[in-house]
Amino acid sequence: MELELRHLRALVAVADARSLSRAARVLHVSQPALSGLLRRVERSVGGALFVRSPTGCVPTRLGADVVAEARTVLAGVSALTERIGERRAPAGPLRLGGYCGFLHLALARWLREVPWSHGVSVHEDQDETATLARLAAGGLDLALVYLPPLPDPVVPDGVETLVIHPREPVFVILAPGHPLAGARAVPFAGLGEHPWADDPPGTTRWSAYLQRVCHRHGIALDQPHRPQCLATLLDLVRAGMAVAPALATREDRPAIAVRAIEGAPLWQELRLCYRPGTAVAAHAAEIHAAVVDHYAGRQGCSAAFDHWWHDGGRQLLPTG
Repeated sequence: MELELRHLRALVAVADARSLSRAARVLHVSQPALSGLLRRVERSVGGALFVRSPTGCVPTRLGADVVAEARTVLAGVSALTERIGERRAPAGPLRLGGYCGFLHLALARWLREVPWSHGVSVHEDQDETATLARLAAGGLDLALVYLPPLPDPVVPDGVETLVIHPREPVFVILAPGHPLAGARAVPFAGLGEHPWADDPPGTTRWSAYLQRVCHRHGIALDQPHRPQCLATLLDLVRAGMAVAPALATREDRPAIAVRAIEGAPLWQELRLCYRPGTAVAAHAAEIHAAVVDHYAGRQGCSAAFDHWWHDGGRQLLPTG
């Protein structure tokens, strides 16, 4: 078997994490998949590369040599792709994909003004799997996506990610006169007592995650409404006919109240995604810092957001 860059990245991840399970999370793969890859690499090099010890998974003498060489190769590839990316100016507008609420427009405006950009075009898709596949195939230049915490990996090969927020809670929107709107946060169990409007069950990763969490808490949502249009969903909420999930960064409106869910049982990770070796990759740190700044500036959008933000949400935001 010929070693590939993904094999080298896996070896370095295991060495750094000192644990197959932690390395698998870093690589966005399952632990069995990583174990199988490691066995194939060991057969290829002719010996064990890691052994279990009281301090974790540690390299053997052969493993230490291979990991050191892997680091050298990966550093060289990273430097090469960065140099190529710096020289490869985008030929047209940057194609920004994903679905992330206010940040989509905020980032689009910022990208329009930076000197290395030739404009921006916005492509929205609520299906993060489709967005990431399109990015990997070259149909997008970068994307902002929300990823629910499910065990199956969704980030494809050829896509790099940077975390904007690792654990953003899911809020709900409802009419100000709704029975659940009187409290600062609604009880999770209470959502099962009122009509719910959302994606059809089992059709998206979000709906699969929602079903899993509801099952764990013994909650059965009554979902008579399955709108495909955001305007229809908002009309249902305004009319008091439904409660619906919402991003934590959603803004309070006169006819729509934003509320947290007690205990934050539902959450997602927000990530910036791009392809290595591109102009976007060369400016990834700059873009990431801009998105984080915009996120931090969202204070004041709702009382629910402000309470979560000051109660610990801001402490999880990347710094530096």
